[in-house]
Amino acid sequence: MFIRPTKRIASAAAASVLFLNSAAPLCVFAGQQLGQTDFDDGVGLPWHICESRTAEMDFDISDGKYKITIVNPGGASNGGEDRWDCQFRHRGLKIVSGHQYKVSYEITPSKSGKYYTKIGNLDGDVEVWHNMSNGYDLDGTWDPIPISAKETKKVELTFTASQSLDVAEWAFHLGGDGQYTQGGCFPAGTEITFDNMSLIDLTSDENDYQVPEKWVRADILTNQVGYFAKREKKATLLCTDKDAIGFEVVDDSGKTVYEGKSEYFGYDEDSEDTVHIIDFSELDESGTFHIEADNGAESREFKVFAADEVSDYSALLYDSLNYFYQNRSGIEIESEYISSGDKSDLARAAGHTSDDAEIQHTWGYSATSGRVDVTGGWYDAGDHGKYTVNGGLSLWMLQNLYEFFVYTGNEDIFADGSMIIPESGNGFPDLLDEARWEMEWMLKMQLDTSEYEGMAYHKAHDETWTGLGVAPADDDKNRIIKPPTTAATLNLAACAAQSARLWEDLDSDFADTCLEAAEKAYAAAKKHPEMYAPLDESVGGGAYGDNDVEDEFYWAAMELYAATGEKDYLKDAEKSDYYMSVPVSMGSGESVDSTGTFDWGNTAALGTFTALLNENTFDDADEAEKSLREAADHYITLEEKQGYGLPYGQSTLSYNDSDKGYLWGSNSFVADNAIVLAYAAVLNEDDSYTDGALQGLDYLLGRNAMDYSYVTGYGSHTTENPHHRWWSNQIDDKFPKAPCGVLSGGPNSGMQDPWVKGMGWKKGEIAPQKCYVDSIEAWSCNECTINWNASLAWLTAFSALNADIKPGEGGKDIGKENNGGDAEPAEKSTYDEEKADKNKAENKTKKSASDDDENTDANTKENIKAGSDSKILFIGLIAGAVIILVVATEIFIYKMTKLKMQNQNKE
Repeated sequence: MFIRPTKRIASAAAASVLFLNSAAPLCVFAGQQLGQTDFDDGVGLPWHICESRTAEMDFDISDGKYKITIVNPGGASNGGEDRWDCQFRHRGLKIVSGHQYKVSYEITPSKSGKYYTKIGNLDGDVEVWHNMSNGYDLDGTWDPIPISAKETKKVELTFTASQSLDVAEWAFHLGGDGQYTQGGCFPAGTEITFDNMSLIDLTSDENDYQVPEKWVRADILTNQVGYFAKREKKATLLCTDKDAIGFEVVDDSGKTVYEGKSEYFGYDEDSEDTVHIIDFSELDESGTFHIEADNGAESREFKVFAADEVSDYSALLYDSLNYFYQNRSGIEIESEYISSGDKSDLARAAGHTSDDAEIQHTWGYSATSGRVDVTGGWYDAGDHGKYTVNGGLSLWMLQNLYEFFVYTGNEDIFADGSMIIPESGNGFPDLLDEARWEMEWMLKMQLDTSEYEGMAYHKAHDETWTGLGVAPADDDKNRIIKPPTTAATLNLAACAAQSARLWEDLDSDFADTCLEAAEKAYAAAKKHPEMYAPLDESVGGGAYGDNDVEDEFYWAAMELYAATGEKDYLKDAEKSDYYMSVPVSMGSGESVDSTGTFDWGNTAALGTFTALLNENTFDDADEAEKSLREAADHYITLEEKQGYGLPYGQSTLSYNDSDKGYLWGSNSFVADNAIVLAYAAVLNEDDSYTDGALQGLDYLLGRNAMDYSYVTGYGSHTTENPHHRWWSNQIDDKFPKAPCGVLSGGPNSGMQDPWVKGMGWKKGEIAPQKCYVDSIEAWSCNECTINWNASLAWLTAFSALNADIKPGEGGKDIGKENNGGDAEPAEKSTYDEEKADKNKAENKTKKSASDDDENTDANTKENIKAGSDSKILFIGLIAGAVIILVVATEIFIYKMTKLKMQNQNKE
């Protein structure tokens, strides 16, 4: 929030201002602080737009200019706050007291208005320069700068900074009206172009912008963490040659331990790469290795773990679970319970210790008023929101992980003392202790009065979005809670019933509390079956909308029957189309035809999984086993069709975006679909499904088109800067880096955030598997969430069983750090990108031809039908008089000629 400063603002000294009639394109030279001065190459970063509250902007980078369109200026008149609701900014600057700076820019609006520009800290309460200040007194130049329609204002000035700012930004405020901006800056529909931006330190070049080193991927992509000696091991080779390529697996002493030949796969549509598959499954010794191909291609180092040694997956398991402790709300996060990273930096004060949220009268709801105490639970993602539906899935995943390991007889890895949490030593399994933290919060979301008694509030979060670099304890925004919904209520019913079942023999009082809440919630949901959250309400928090709750009803009924044995719940479940099914496509929540089995908006499979683990309770469990095998076979087939072997593929992006590609959080779909394979592996005692599940993990940990391990701290080239308010070190080194074991959402073809689009990428022009950038600002592809890390923990636990596991040992104990990995960009590439582009073009031509063939087939059928009808007509005419025959023949010839012309037009 910007606060108009008085005494808190530091004045800059000795500034001179000059309007220029013309300016030549600026060149980058010594002293340049900006990462982008012009936009000739179509790239805008680090310049990017920022919207808050109701404001909305669009932008395009073309013709060497950054073009911003004001869709909604925000501001008080439009439900926003002020001019800063629409911003154009460049972060990552360092200002030094006493240094002289030269500022230059060009701005051209299509409509008359005004703008405010400033250089200051990220909080907005310190500025070292703004507008057209004379430099001696900033207090005299608060007013925004007026500008006429189509006027190009070319500015060049110098100023001397009166104080240092280690973390600063240059921002232009372009938004609506408010306390400090009468009338707003620009109306909706205004296009504003920027060009020739420059900020030069005339005193020193010590803080010049450093161009990041370009990453060059390896030519052989592997799981960067490692494989298991007794399991399948595959890698992907970038190569356009169709002939098999010889390869060697080389150990860390330089000795060749395995030789083989690659298998040509061809063009991979999801990555737009032409690839070979390298299979070295026969290598059964442990150690550290890399792969060298005869064409000069090389992989990065990886390990192979023996069954009797502790693998790195053991530490990854406990780090991925430690994510939940570190994202607890309402409790101090202490260094002694942090398993990786800089423990002292990651420790923090308790956030929202009295999370008193104001009930919102919206969505047609007004039954309750006032405030509700919703202290506790887990923060959902990089923000400080807490959502019943996504919290429900995450809670269920952890509890299901425990139940699955009870089923397999391996629950000891989650026993008391196995994890690094404050509750260790209380006599209860640590995994259930962590899950209980969320369960107890969810119970607070249940209404205990009014006509909606038993229903659950949908979500609680800040009234408006917080910015990056905010500790939970420093978040002072008003907290709000959204009305109860049927989906949230059924999430509560399902998870509380599951909790009751798992805690029954451990803490009967808590189990009784959970069961009572579950039954109460289910009854309330049946009474109010159509209370939906809208799909598009995301001010201050994620929408999590869902207008189809048949899957949640089935899930809750299955959990309640498993917990109680009450036949009424089973009868409800049996009526569902989802009964004993494991879907492979999802269409609820925000999904249309997503390639997957479950997510927060599609929960039916969760009920079936519970039946599979409680087969003695469900007479029809064999139907579930059949559906599970079919789903698992579907994912195995999908892996075989993928050049990088993942159990996932393209689908419609969202209910409001009909384009095809990889969805927001695509990595979670990979993990979740691999979990389906893990279930099939155990229930069918079939190792082919085990290998299929591990291939999903291979993709997440490096065998992908980006050469990234999408898990912080694990791999040779890893995600380092997930989108998170507290783990904001990338923009401000006063904040910590993320710990190890955090899963990034991964490639997202939707490209919803301005940072990704600011790279010059155009939606639909980047291969789905390559729509990723590791930046804290790239929230659409680098977010982290509790449900995604729950999937990572689940899959890692299953995988870790292929070697030994050491409870209580995290990444810090085995030397893991979140530093992006120690790999260097490949020095050279053997991959022929030019030939690969040709393959890409040929593939698209074939696809287009295939579509044309379908149209031709349709036309042929029409021709056959038309010819048949004409023949019947002809035979009838022969039986008539000669004159009629002549006339009819003429008509026939005319019609056939016309039909031929029509078909030619269609073709």
